[in-house]
Amino acid sequence: MAASRSVPLYVGRILSPSGVPQGTCFQLAPGYLVTAWHVVQATLALGDDEVLRVDRLSDPGAGRITARVAAEDRRADLALLKADACFPESARLLRGARTVKQSEPVTVVGHALIQEAGDRPPVVWVEALGEWQGEASRADGVVLGRFYSRDILSGMSGAPVRQRNDDSVVGVVSARYNTSDGWLVHSVWASRVDELRSLCEGHVDLGGSQWVGFTAAGAATAVAESLLRKPGTDPGGEIRVETARASDQDRTEALPPQASSGGAVDTTPTGTGGAVSDAITEEVTQSVLERAARWFLDSL
Repeated sequence: MAASRSVPLYVGRILSPSGVPQGTCFQLAPGYLVTAWHVVQATLALGDDEVLRVDRLSDPGAGRITARVAAEDRRADLALLKADACFPESARLLRGARTVKQSEPVTVVGHALIQEAGDRPPVVWVEALGEWQGEASRADGVVLGRFYSRDILSGMSGAPVRQRNDDSVVGVVSARYNTSDGWLVHSVWASRVDELRSLCEGHVDLGGSQWVGFTAAGAATAVAESLLRKPGTDPGGEIRVETARASDQDRTEALPPQASSGGAVDTTPTGTGGAVSDAITEEVTQSVLERAARWFLDSL
């Protein structure tokens, strides 16, 4: 089956012991997968060996691997799995939820449970577009991300919620809000990447540059990037960043992956499809970045 650019190579499916898909997952770092805790809980209840079976969403049924739970956060509905093999790619950028603009376009690709009539072959995956709406707080203190999408389906729990402009992961699908009164129709709850970052501590060593918007330096840079994007930018260009003088650690936190101070950044998204630009042309000068960072830090 031909691969689709809409399906990132780091997205997979959680399978029952008999091979029936139960939900979606994605690779955070080589050998480490993330999914929703309720998917893990329901799947483990189907077997007695505490082992999960996983395959790639882009190549269902092939290259199955096994994984076990490394860490869990039941309140935030998150699980970190340690697999015995790796997907070809990992999520390249993870972004703090509070640095995502409201109405920012997001996309979710995941396993889809659809009841088709007749003898049509079953649908394997669906791409659902949406808009980020912000956050919501539950009575137990858990803060959730919320986005709007009409097309989130059963089976997509555990899928990464990705910004369409840079393919950064901003959340993990937890549940669709099935309204009974018409309020908040088409709302979807997402576990925030912020909680995922805490879940990984002590289990998986991720480079600081993979996380954006969690420290003051990272958040300021994310805001600066947002403020300095110009409409009508040539999608075939590159991003050139000149950072203000800071410690090596701060510069590492502030720069996206594969970047160095004053250099070009490879921002080609993986699996975003033809609807997303491959790159954004922008030049951030030292003085502008400093002003944006100061403005953001003063507003905290």
